[in-house]
Amino acid sequence: MPLEYALQNRGKFGDAGPWKLSTAVEAKLRDVLGIEALPRQICDRAKRKPFIFNIMVVGETGLGKTTFMNTLFNTDLTEEITHEYPQNNKTVTITPTAYDLEEDGVSLRLTVIDTPGFGDQLNREANLFPIVDYIEKQFEAYHRAEKSPDFRHAIPDTRIHAILYFITPTTHCLKELDVTMLKSLSDKVNIIPVIAKADTLTFEERDELKHIILRDIEAHQIKIYPKEYTDEPDIVSELDKYIPFAVIGSDTFVDVDGKKARGRTYRWGSVQVENEEHCDFIHLRALLMDACLQDLIETTHSKHYALYRRGQLQIKGRPESILECDEAYESRIENTKKSLAEEMMKKEEDMRQNFVAQVRETESLLREREEQLIRKKQEFLQEIEDQRRQLQQEEQEVNALLNERSLNYSSTKKIFGKKN
Repeated sequence: MPLEYALQNRGKFGDAGPWKLSTAVEAKLRDVLGIEALPRQICDRAKRKPFIFNIMVVGETGLGKTTFMNTLFNTDLTEEITHEYPQNNKTVTITPTAYDLEEDGVSLRLTVIDTPGFGDQLNREANLFPIVDYIEKQFEAYHRAEKSPDFRHAIPDTRIHAILYFITPTTHCLKELDVTMLKSLSDKVNIIPVIAKADTLTFEERDELKHIILRDIEAHQIKIYPKEYTDEPDIVSELDKYIPFAVIGSDTFVDVDGKKARGRTYRWGSVQVENEEHCDFIHLRALLMDACLQDLIETTHSKHYALYRRGQLQIKGRPESILECDEAYESRIENTKKSLAEEMMKKEEDMRQNFVAQVRETESLLREREEQLIRKKQEFLQEIEDQRRQLQQEEQEVNALLNERSLNYSSTKKIFGKKN
């Protein structure tokens, strides 16, 4: 009976599928309902808990990383205690510190992960392993939380959303350690290259160093953010010219036309941190806070963590068909939809071209037939005209014969009348 019912009603009720919704019927409101309050409710709900942002700072000792972070987030972040002599650091130590920032009712749980000891040893080959190990441990913890019974509860996110990689301004190219670090980490986290202490360079030296760094990044096929990861082409086009960002950090204020501004004072004058003519600080802060903060978090989850999760599932022997159910499945669906739409457009265009060609061919045949009919009509008219002239000629001949016969008869009659 179910099979018979299914066969009888086949095609009447379409299956919406697990990811689809049935077609909705548009209904008009008779009065105000209050739907416009939904975005406000979502915004208010989002403000109830702090947003999470985890940023790692990597660079050699003495590049002013802590001062720059204080300048970047416009606060005094607690400085971590480090060794007095850098050479005493036998390895890289990972020191995460969390801060609660609040502005206009929006809370941000900021975690700054410092890496003291990086680049301080003569043998720097081991500098990479503690950083990579820490990043993968955060992925592992998140993956383990996803598989727990409390999966539907909020998972503490300790994954690294961005790395500010500080490059020394005295270098003439990327060092071997820099290339190794950037190449190894570019597939695991969003890397933003930064030239530290830009006030030690002239404008010409700064531009030349940027050009050399970009050349080395392209030569070693290093992926950097936002160029390689973001889906916002407008952001890339606006910030492309500032990468790598040449920045200055300062905890002090200088007097500029009667106003206080963060900067540094020298014998020859002063440099201002937030002056775009002096450095790229405001563009880097705009990237991190104004434009791409949420995108950094989403990219970490949808690309870097998804790649790690995929690798873990493959290690456990999960087949490709199962892996299609992960976060990348949605992007595959979108790509499939896009390709199908393009294919349909192509087919539609081919059908239109075929229809136009058939119409033109039909018009050509009709025009040819019309011309044939016109020629036949002209031939028939000409034939009728010839026949009409021929009839007129024969009629004239007949009339002439009749007239001649009538004359002959009259003359004969006169002759016979005289004889009688």
